[in-house]
Amino acid sequence: MQLSCSRVLALIIIVALTLFKPVGAEDSKPRHAPDALPGVEPEMLNPEYWIALQDDANDVIMTPAEIGRFNEKLRNKKVVFKDRFGKPDPLISNYAKKLSIGLFMNPIQPLDLPDTAPGDSLRSWLESNIDYLYSRDFYDNRNAIYSDKMRQKIVDKINVDGVPDIITRRFGIIVKRADVRLYPTAAPGFSETKWEMDMFQTTGIYTIDPVAVLYESVDGDFYYVESPIARGWIASEYIAIADRNEVRKLVEDKNFLMATGNKVPIYGDSGFRNYVRYFYLSATIPLISNNGRGYTVTLPYRKMDGSLGTTKGYIRPDADVHKGYLPYTKRNAITQIFKMLGEPYGWADQQNKRDCSGTEVVVIRSFGFVTGRWPNFILLASDHQTYIDPALSTEEKMAVVAKIEPGITWGGTGGHAIMYLGKARNGKIYFIQMAGWGYDDENGDHIIVNRVAVNSAEHKWYDINSPRAFMTLRP
Repeated sequence: MQLSCSRVLALIIIVALTLFKPVGAEDSKPRHAPDALPGVEPEMLNPEYWIALQDDANDVIMTPAEIGRFNEKLRNKKVVFKDRFGKPDPLISNYAKKLSIGLFMNPIQPLDLPDTAPGDSLRSWLESNIDYLYSRDFYDNRNAIYSDKMRQKIVDKINVDGVPDIITRRFGIIVKRADVRLYPTAAPGFSETKWEMDMFQTTGIYTIDPVAVLYESVDGDFYYVESPIARGWIASEYIAIADRNEVRKLVEDKNFLMATGNKVPIYGDSGFRNYVRYFYLSATIPLISNNGRGYTVTLPYRKMDGSLGTTKGYIRPDADVHKGYLPYTKRNAITQIFKMLGEPYGWADQQNKRDCSGTEVVVIRSFGFVTGRWPNFILLASDHQTYIDPALSTEEKMAVVAKIEPGITWGGTGGHAIMYLGKARNGKIYFIQMAGWGYDDENGDHIIVNRVAVNSAEHKWYDINSPRAFMTLRP
């Protein structure tokens, strides 16, 4: 078959356009960001750089007793939002929404809860979550929208009608880092196909944390619990059930070891050959002894019948751990967050990773603080806040922030939280944060960050115009 001249000409043009694309016409190529983001000098990636700028780096800011009183006050704190500079309080964003999925602004003490709870209260919570399940599209791990059949399978597993009128609480302990879920399933419910934001994920929870168990799924593979910072579903394999006092004995043991590294391995033998599990930064475990050849700890586990058992665990002598909580100093706060430098982003602590507030929480928890795990919950924890007028110029905002105390100050909004590092030797202001996004460079390429990184407040990735409030963690 012969082609007409016009068709031949058209084919030639198509081939020419394919082979000879104009400069800049090629699709943007995503690339990983460099270790030092634009405006960040390599030495700034060392915590000692920032510690050296603090004259009071080693001063104890709050004693353990003062931190205990702070926690008690926060458990009963009433939050009142006010207009700021003629606009709604920047920390009101997401506040009610995150409470509605089970996160706590005011942390609780599960072991101090009453023996019983009203069933209608739990039914109301579960029904509200079910309404949310049908309120929008969720995507599974195949990037397909959840069907009504898939939703109904989750609803059936919850079994709202099975909730008794009077619930008898059982008590348990987390034996291995676990996820608190909005529904009794490990399957993700992504918000969209572009980002791995699992909206079924509420938070991560750590070894030795206590829980009160209210209910269980139809097949018993998930428990609905109240933990110190959230309520929700946890896979039952991560919880050992015991008498309240037995749990308390482990949870409140004053002689404990804390993970000061990002994650610390625990072994089943003193020769450190039989790996058992990790415990993660700020998690604690009861300490039996330290003989110079390593640490021996009490390792809780779940027996076949679901009850609590304990055995000995072993941790290397050079492990990044500390006996008890760290002294609350600027040196320690800066050092702790830099131990997570470069760690990848994980929404609501999914996949054993952390998001912005998950990162901040474990730093704060290293000193014994117990706060909520959402940006505005953290930023509202202390009474020492500085709000930034959005009408100020960039230079004026820089001047206000430059007066805030670095190293122990967190900033952000109701959707993101950062640590304020302060003014560097070059006179510019810097933050360190866990962020799940990137930026476009001068070539139009998308630069993926999605990790803990240091950045200049002049860089568009997260500049001085983004944080609207700062909280300094002082008494």
